[in-house]
Amino acid sequence: MAKQSSFLKLEGTIGDVTFYKGRTGFKARQKGGVSKKKILNDPRFRRTRENLQEFNRAASASKFLKDAFRVLALKSSDGTLHNRLYSLAMKVIYSDIQSNRGDRKFELGNMQLLRDFQFCAQSTIENTLFIQVGIADAPNQVTVTIPAFVPAVHIRPVEKTTHFRITLIRADIDFAAKTYTSQSATSGEVLIGMTENPPLDLVLPKVAVPGTNHFFALAIEYLQVLENGSKYELYDLTQNPAKILVVS
Repeated sequence: MAKQSSFLKLEGTIGDVTFYKGRTGFKARQKGGVSKKKILNDPRFRRTRENLQEFNRAASASKFLKDAFRVLALKSSDGTLHNRLYSLAMKVIYSDIQSNRGDRKFELGNMQLLRDFQFCAQSTIENTLFIQVGIADAPNQVTVTIPAFVPAVHIRPVEKTTHFRITLIRADIDFAAKTYTSQSATSGEVLIGMTENPPLDLVLPKVAVPGTNHFFALAIEYLQVLENGSKYELYDLTQNPAKILVVS
């Protein structure tokens, strides 16, 4: 790959050379590579075709997970969410031991690999809430217990915020049918002050549907609440953590 050093900043194609603007300036590259037709038909590219099929399945699964947890993806993200989720989806596909290479499927893989996934790598539950969270995964429900704590002491401070909200979210996903439902339980707005917050139990049932996987995620959202009651969500999404706690 070449970098344009001339004062002329070209964009477009001249002959076999394509000029374009990249993140670090104007660049040039020569056209070439293997044709799409050859990749799709040449026996020598069989392994490539197998990889492409599984790459596409991983991309579809990661997008579907983001859609199912859209309420989290819209409020907790650091710009790396898609790539990290895609990489994890590939690991789930590779864990499918029932299918041959190229035919491995996300829904047949080890879903437990998604447990502990952080929607925001920069802000995590662990570096935001400095108190031990209890998790009870029962056959018919999941309960997250947060002991009594003082918000101003046990919650990481974020500038220009006055309150926070803790939410347990369940996503029920059928990856084969590409359907999902969701439900949530929340603490409501809690003042970040020196008054001790009482113990909090967030409980969500498990819905018994054949072919459905249940994902339970815990999220913390910062807010600014004015004296007149107006509520403003934090614009900086890198401050709001969310984590998948239970997969069943």
